Amino acid sequence: QLLRTCADLFRLVPFLVFIIVPFMEFLLPVFLKLFPEMLPSTFETESKKEEKQKKKLNAKLELAKFLRETIAEMAKRNKADTG
Repeated sequence: QLLRTCADLFRLVPFLVFIIVPFMEFLLPVFLKLFPEMLPSTFETESKKEEKQKKKLNAKLELAKFLRETIAEMAKRNKADTG
């Protein structure tokens, strides 16, 4: 919670520029396309949160698959060395 709050405070500073400078809010979609993590977490939609969770889960699954394959290769090598 504290880490998310601190990150939101650092994201709020560039976001304030769009609010203070007149007509700068029209450029907000362009900057959001270039820097998607610029908005504070309160502006995230549920679909964005779900998308992030899916990406994290896929990354964890890929890592688990890689580790499983590595362990299987190591076991084959050990069997070949002892056999």
